[in-house]
Amino acid sequence: MNHRLRSAFVVALVALVAIPATALAQEDMSVSMLMESAGEDSNEMTFTVAGDMARMDFAEMVSMIWSPDWMRMLQHQEQMWMEFNSAMLQQMRSMMGNVPGAPDVEDELDAFDPSNLSFEVTGNTDTVMGMEVFEVAFTAGDDNSGSMWMSEDAEVGIFEVFARMMTHLDSLAGPMMSGDNPAGDMQQYMAIAQAQGMPDGKILRMDSADGTRITMTGWEGGPFPEDTWAAPSSYQKQAMPFGW
Repeated sequence: MNHRLRSAFVVALVALVAIPATALAQEDMSVSMLMESAGEDSNEMTFTVAGDMARMDFAEMVSMIWSPDWMRMLQHQEQMWMEFNSAMLQQMRSMMGNVPGAPDVEDELDAFDPSNLSFEVTGNTDTVMGMEVFEVAFTAGDDNSGSMWMSEDAEVGIFEVFARMMTHLDSLAGPMMSGDNPAGDMQQYMAIAQAQGMPDGKILRMDSADGTRITMTGWEGGPFPEDTWAAPSSYQKQAMPFGW
């Protein structure tokens, strides 16, 4: 995952602290969002979860699909795909652990201080997906700050699907995220899930101090067709790297 997309994850996942575990949506869902950074192209992303299956679509470039036993990566421009079984993923995680400077989830957790988190309802309003949203400014130490725009009328927000995907990303992040670790970021913010001060509502947009914006653009509930978890029949399966 490139720096811009990871930055969007880091900013957005602060909002997970506002979602008690008992309130997380259990239904299958697919949530689409637009990620924008100042001076850079925007990125459309879709996150889909159903039972123990999950899928991330990065614009029209790459999709990652995974179950407890395998992970598939689809490259859409090349119309190719590859599959990694659990043994391959574990081997790659071990390889990443031996790389100097590779991210470590426990180190990231130790470096984060939940006591720095604070929220403030500003009184500002806007409209997202045709619904009125109100602004909640947040700060989490010196590195993370911005605004969450929340709706009291929405059925689903951005972070229900993010929370559902956390356990999936934990198994994927080490070998497949190009040295970055969004699963570590998720665990940082889930570690302070009992923080007080967040009003009720669903988060439909996030704005960060560095100009990153994440806006929910749509969602749908399951069940999803079986081909959601498969590569298109027209795609060529790639030979496995690393001598497998």
